[in-house]
Amino acid sequence: MKRYLTDSDFLVAVFNSKDASHAKALGISERLDSSEMELWGSNLIQQESATVVSHRIGMDAAREFVRKLAADLDRFVDVDRSLEKWAWKVFLKQTKKGCSFIDCANLAVIERYKLDGILTFDEFYPKELRVGV
Repeated sequence: MKRYLTDSDFLVAVFNSKDASHAKALGISERLDSSEMELWGSNLIQQESATVVSHRIGMDAAREFVRKLAADLDRFVDVDRSLEKWAWKVFLKQTKKGCSFIDCANLAVIERYKLDGILTFDEFYPKELRVGV
């Protein structure tokens, strides 16, 4: 069974029909066989995604997003102090301006749990980790 982390950009695109990547995200979702995979999320992704939905659509949508996310994910990881330390190590090794700490935390989650990839449109992640893009 394949295990994939979900990134905020992908989750928001699936949820928001007005998002520029909505059709692409739905297409990827439809191509993946849900019986042969687990979708993972983290507290940081939930926080980041809910904030984006709140800004773009509103708080009613953010509440709906959080409820739906809890039902759609197979596994939820809390980025605890240990994972946060790992994420800081990844973050502080970066050289490009504007690096996202959350993206580095996602890499730490992928590494710790030996996940197969990430559902994202973000080119920060190595191509071999990006699923369906």
